[in-house]
Amino acid sequence: MSSSTALRAISGYRRLFRARSKLFTNDTRALRESAIAIRSEFDKNKHVTGPPEHIEGLLTMIDEAEDMLLHGIVRGELNTERNVVEVKIGEEHGGRMDGETMTHVDPITSETGSMMDDGGKPKIEVTKSSGSGSSNSNQ
Repeated sequence: MSSSTALRAISGYRRLFRARSKLFTNDTRALRESAIAIRSEFDKNKHVTGPPEHIEGLLTMIDEAEDMLLHGIVRGELNTERNVVEVKIGEEHGGRMDGETMTHVDPITSETGSMMDDGGKPKIEVTKSSGSGSSNSNQ
């Protein structure tokens, strides 16, 4: 592996850790588990050799994983008083998601899944944008 490739891999590792920290702020379990998963993938590919296309593919996967963490996942919290999952969609999610067309939330853990109704699809409510945009509500 060339030194520029190694630098790109290290930079990607750091970017993934920053992205997971941003996404999972105040969620110690998710922070711990995501750190283990990221480290595991990097350790698994630590000594990979092969054609440049293969190495480039792995580096592209780092970029895609970072993009997914920053823009493709929204966090929701169960509001037990109202029996809804409140999801805050920020500006960083851009046109990828909107409260008008979202129809379901995929649980990340079995605990989250157990909080859903019998059909497996909780009511979704977009409570407020984290940016300067306007608030939406989809009930």
